[in-house]
Amino acid sequence: MRKICLVLLLLASSAAQAASFECAKAKTPQEKAICASPKLSQADENMAAAYKDVLAAVPREIATELREDQRQWLRWIAVECPTGENAGESERRETLAECLLRNYQSRTEELQHTILRQGGVTFVSRSINLTWPDSPGESPGSEEIHGYGTLKATWTQSTNATAEWKAWNKAIEVAAQSLAAVPESESSPSGKWLEEWAADGDSEVYAAVGLVSEELVTASVGIDGMGHSAGHPGGSEIEFNWLIKEMRELRPEDVFRKDSGWEKTIEALCSKELQQTNAGLYDDWEKELPKVVLDSRNWQLDGKGITIEFPDYSVSAHVDPAGPVTIPWSTLKRFLQPSFAIPK
Repeated sequence: MRKICLVLLLLASSAAQAASFECAKAKTPQEKAICASPKLSQADENMAAAYKDVLAAVPREIATELREDQRQWLRWIAVECPTGENAGESERRETLAECLLRNYQSRTEELQHTILRQGGVTFVSRSINLTWPDSPGESPGSEEIHGYGTLKATWTQSTNATAEWKAWNKAIEVAAQSLAAVPESESSPSGKWLEEWAADGDSEVYAAVGLVSEELVTASVGIDGMGHSAGHPGGSEIEFNWLIKEMRELRPEDVFRKDSGWEKTIEALCSKELQQTNAGLYDDWEKELPKVVLDSRNWQLDGKGITIEFPDYSVSAHVDPAGPVTIPWSTLKRFLQPSFAIPK
């Protein structure tokens, strides 16, 4: 009996000492749960260590932003992992400790992959987690729904302090916000994330860097999610191609010479490829094809060529998507602007 009591005492002492905060001052149910569990306490320690490593590796201005990201995450976790007294009828099946452990481990992994170096540029991953009550009259139809919507967003920022990279930082965040914003919302993206965008669904927004060169940086910006009254998941993605020195998005005329006939060539190649793949094309897909080809937000650029991405419901339905189609630079070379540098 003494041995059992001694083991329990040691475990309790270990938990009290391992947490990243002082357990004697624990107030919230979440803090108390961490202090009561050696496993949770260790997870808290691991997250705190990963967070500290990130702050030490970035400039002061970026560190300030990452601190706010972490504070926001800690506020969000109280909603994501509710206690019995505030969970209501829609309480998760997992316990508070299980929910905290899952999310603390996930957050630690995110922090460990926060810093990325690509093309000679250092980037950091920013993140935000939002919640908002479902609209009145929503019919979730699933016991997994909490009665509120969730929106998790991650986007990439450069640590470079030049005006050119600061412009990209702002533009890529606004691009991510444009996908997150509720269509019927009266507010437009302006650099601020609004909690109301999380209403009536569970979504994830991402903005991931692709190619980085002296002239160009590319990124894929998208959203995936499930509306609480929807019959199936949905999503969309754009290709964000940014000219660094010009501090703006790439336009077709930056790549191709005017009146060179590039449009018809790409349309013909895409048409041939789409018909060969037997995608579930709409009856009027050929009328929509030029719109897709002309929109540079559907272009993925790399060293091989231009890949044309076909958004859902552009030429085919979501359940039977079309494309993508890659056209090599060797085929497009005769149409290119002399000033355009082929990505490497």
